Amino acid sequence: MKLTPLEIRKQEFSKGMRGYNAEEVRAFLETVAEQYDSLQRVVNDLSEKVIHLESRLSDFQRMEKTLQETLMKAEESSKRSLDDSRHEAEIVMREAELEAKQIISNAHAKVDRLKSDILMLQARRDGFIKKLKYLLQSQTDLIDIIEDNNFEPEEELDKEIHEEHPPAAN
Repeated sequence: MKLTPLEIRKQEFSKGMRGYNAEEVRAFLETVAEQYDSLQRVVNDLSEKVIHLESRLSDFQRMEKTLQETLMKAEESSKRSLDDSRHEAEIVMREAELEAKQIISNAHAKVDRLKSDILMLQARRDGFIKKLKYLLQSQTDLIDIIEDNNFEPEEELDKEIHEEHPPAAN
């Protein structure tokens, strides 16, 4: 049975022959009622505080759950970002390797063309040298022939030229 301070104050006792002193009982009941009232206020205050603290605890638990979810999402996002970055880096590396291979291939092709051009130019040079040697040899042979021949004196040469080509009349 739950007692209230009012019930304690209004409690009546039957009187017996040698019963309790009514004033003392009344004073004691009043003291008990006041202490009970005081304790009841403390209990009510503590109950309100418990309700308030439970509400705050619930809020904090929701915030903790939200923070944990946010942290997990951030970790997942970070992991995805890291994975994406690694994947992107691999793609860039593969593209760079392919580009490097292409550059090397182009360089080798250019070297091959240049070697071919050099061989062609060397062949042309060799042909030119042969022609020049032949020309020089033929000129040397012509000089030798000219030196070996005895030419007629100049007057006879002029005479022969005039006989072949008479001067024109004026």
